Amino acid sequence: MTTRRYVLRLLGGSLPAWVVALGDPRPVLSALVAVDDPDVKVTENLWILMSDGVRLAARLFLPATAEACPVGAVLEYLPYRKRDSYRYRDDVAGPFLAKKGIAMIRVDIRGTGDSDGAMADEYSDQEQADALAVIAWMARQPWCNGKVGMRGISYGSFAALQAAAKAPPALTAIVSTCGTEQRYLDDIHYKGGCLINDQFVWAMEWQVIMRAPPDPLIVGESRWRDLWQKRLAATAPMTILWNEHQTLDDKWRDGSTQDYAAIRCAIYNIGGMLDPYLPSVTRMMERAPQVPQKALIGPWTHKWPGYPQPAGHSGKPTDAANGVPGPGVDWLPVESRWWRHWLLGEPNGIMDEPRFWAFREDKPAGTRFPHDTAGAWISEASWPSADIISHRLFLNSDGLASVAGTPALLKHHTDLTIGFANRWAATSGDPTTWWRDQSSDDARSLHFDSAPLEEALDIVGEAVFTIRVRADQPVAKLCVRLTEVTPDGRSNFVSYGLLNLTHRSSDERPTALVPGVDYDVRIKAHFACYRFSPGSRIRVALSETWWPVVWPSPQRVTLEVTAGASQVELPVRPVRDGETPPFEIYRERYANSNAAPAPYLEPLAGVRISGEPGRRTFTLVEGTLEPEGELISGAGTSYREAYRLRRAIREDDPNSAEMEAEAINTYERGDWKIRLRAHSLCRSTPTHFVCSETFEASDGTRVVYSRTWEKQIARRLV
Repeated sequence: MTTRRYVLRLLGGSLPAWVVALGDPRPVLSALVAVDDPDVKVTENLWILMSDGVRLAARLFLPATAEACPVGAVLEYLPYRKRDSYRYRDDVAGPFLAKKGIAMIRVDIRGTGDSDGAMADEYSDQEQADALAVIAWMARQPWCNGKVGMRGISYGSFAALQAAAKAPPALTAIVSTCGTEQRYLDDIHYKGGCLINDQFVWAMEWQVIMRAPPDPLIVGESRWRDLWQKRLAATAPMTILWNEHQTLDDKWRDGSTQDYAAIRCAIYNIGGMLDPYLPSVTRMMERAPQVPQKALIGPWTHKWPGYPQPAGHSGKPTDAANGVPGPGVDWLPVESRWWRHWLLGEPNGIMDEPRFWAFREDKPAGTRFPHDTAGAWISEASWPSADIISHRLFLNSDGLASVAGTPALLKHHTDLTIGFANRWAATSGDPTTWWRDQSSDDARSLHFDSAPLEEALDIVGEAVFTIRVRADQPVAKLCVRLTEVTPDGRSNFVSYGLLNLTHRSSDERPTALVPGVDYDVRIKAHFACYRFSPGSRIRVALSETWWPVVWPSPQRVTLEVTAGASQVELPVRPVRDGETPPFEIYRERYANSNAAPAPYLEPLAGVRISGEPGRRTFTLVEGTLEPEGELISGAGTSYREAYRLRRAIREDDPNSAEMEAEAINTYERGDWKIRLRAHSLCRSTPTHFVCSETFEASDGTRVVYSRTWEKQIARRLV
């Protein structure tokens, strides 16, 4: 393979600092730094006092010399219990960064973990104000040089982006992994104005995480029950609350970036091709060009790019290892360079390297797992890239072509069985959740194929669809999928886009469709970095529904798409060989003898089908209600968790859809035995969502809280 480094040597040019730094091409992967490493000082718990007297609990990882020689400090600000359930992640990142000369502090958000207070909902104004207070507190500490960073994945990424938008003086840089600065566009509640199933699972997980008590060993035997009762008293039905906010209103604006020009800190954006938050990576670089930014996009799910394994570990990588599916990136050395540059002023060349790195997939991850995804790393000096040009293809009645064909109306009727090849908008580390062969769904959709490609075609970026469509109902949806059809007939998933057509002009003020009227709607698809192979065809597939990812429209719909007047613009990048990146790669990390292959060719695997043809019920059950877990080293607590999700629909009735979610968490240490259970069930009528939710908490054998909520919520063009 011809690499950039090889070409530069042939040309006799001087090598950039980042190339020289690569040195020996043989990978040297980082090792775990132990919590008891002599160069690291760990404070199990310290209190940060807020102006209203509330104490936030924190766990601090310091370089051993920091109190004599102050260093830059990084905040990870989460509601996910630093003491026990998420301790394993901190035990990897904290010591590693401290060993590299960077302090890291993990803070439990007010009302969670061991902190005082109660939490009512995500990303409150108080929560965001506390983050700014913590940043200012850190900058004043004798072990801090006054420069502060924030890091985080998912919730922690949201928190960092929210703080960045407020530009506190001490916040110098952030690392944002698998998060978004636009809550309505990319979060696990709605996409394109469509209600998605991820909301229901997360609502139940939210309850059993956020309503857990503080640890008596930290807050005291005399206080923990009172603190817990305050949390339980704040319990609200999250599924019902979130279902009540179906449009882009103040709830979703709060915690979303309004003024990108106000951002002042440097940003490292990290995303995964199988993660729903990916659009934020490129959007941040496009909308905040005034600040230094870098991006790293891999083939991963909702995970960090890759952490070192514990010493002596063998077999399946631990949950903390991440970077699944492979190949992963040895991330903490990269992050350390980032912090040492921005918080310590070290001239290590990290900003001289290409600002944008992505893994170009040659096939979807599921086609090879547990082996690494096929493909190569590519880079762009910056983003947006002038090298990427738009290539237009028209959706003609006889397929995709570069010239528009004669306009023709093509009909498509709601098919509630389309979508089982894509079971989630937010995939997990479990390969059964990954996107599968699309051919069976394509066959029941409107689909448009190109002629076989004579040479490879690379796309990097977001495809944009402009579809002329009419419907016979006032509420309808449109799902677009971009796939690669291989010569053997498989349809490889590349990208997708969703639009509730009533949101065609506004997410704030949707308007009903006028039956029979044509609308030209624009849908920006999910980011893709993909190579279409010679001999394959490019396919665009359109459907009105996408169950079990998206809640169906109130009535069955007939769509009419105008072929010849509809098109897709592909972000085409010149075909080049892959490059050698300035970071080390975890290769074949998951290819062990115990790993089962992803069910790439089985869209209906695990789906129970019952009833007579035409009225069949399709039921998909995932998870178990048997809590699993282990003893948390360092806390002495056994933490176990379980979740179960049931999704069912009858093929002839969109209002037969049911979403049932349940989650259980338990904490045990000696006589301290806590159990939390949350359950929800959502159904619909043509006019309402019908939701019920139950939450209960037990202290030993005694139920200390139990409540059920039921509500009918008007459907507002959903």
